[in-house]
Amino acid sequence: MSEYRSFSLASAAEAAEKSYRNRKTAFEAPSYTKKQMEAMYPAGGFSVVGQISSGRDEIGSVTSEDGVVETVYAPVKMPHTSVRGYICVGENEYLAVVKDMLLLWLLWALILLLLLAAIGFGSYRAIKANSKPEPTTQAPGVIDSNAELGEGSISVPAKTETQGRNIKINGIAEMNLVAGQREQNFVFSNPKENPCYFKIEIEMLDVKTGKGTGDILYTSDLLPPGYAISKFTLNRALDPGEYNVIVHFRPYSFDKEQRPLNNMDFKTIIKAK
Repeated sequence: MSEYRSFSLASAAEAAEKSYRNRKTAFEAPSYTKKQMEAMYPAGGFSVVGQISSGRDEIGSVTSEDGVVETVYAPVKMPHTSVRGYICVGENEYLAVVKDMLLLWLLWALILLLLLAAIGFGSYRAIKANSKPEPTTQAPGVIDSNAELGEGSISVPAKTETQGRNIKINGIAEMNLVAGQREQNFVFSNPKENPCYFKIEIEMLDVKTGKGTGDILYTSDLLPPGYAISKFTLNRALDPGEYNVIVHFRPYSFDKEQRPLNNMDFKTIIKAK
């Protein structure tokens, strides 16, 4: 361990550009900048014999002209410290004024994290706002929550014979819906004579090709025979106008197996007002 040393401020021929002051101890001394040191010692030749303001191993003290004592630490290079100036304490001997930058770095890191979080949240909100609303329906096999009882109650058999049986569908000339809102009122019914559930899907129609575009406006869950849906929620609101659509009736056997049967489609027009 080095001997404890008392440093004294040295008088220099050139005046220091700055003055170091410790607000806690009121220690004050002339301080040379890095640029000034390079001008004074272009080929080097000065020694850093200690450092003040921050350090690990105490090796002595330095006294200001006003008699204020400041602790001197052994000079050591640490990644989170920065030399802010030099105080002359002898011929070509200096104390480095070291500032600990760790708290500042942590502050900047916190600000950066908050900024990234804000950008991420803003991007999420923008993506969510521009994305299509998720369908409000449940998985196939579940009776639609908007199904209204026509006559009687549901008694699902273990198996229904569908071969050779006719399936009735009420035609749709046009659909009059309300523009600008997702909640709609329109009756889809499943005649009680049918041996099947209906799952109803509304898809936008490409008039040129006569095929669906893949843009699904609505998908129901299962509609039992003898039941009807008179209210439903679109996947997105429609602007005023007319829309060519395909209404898909996807039948499933009215039993516990719920076997898919042949699909039936109707091309029609939605008039949104």
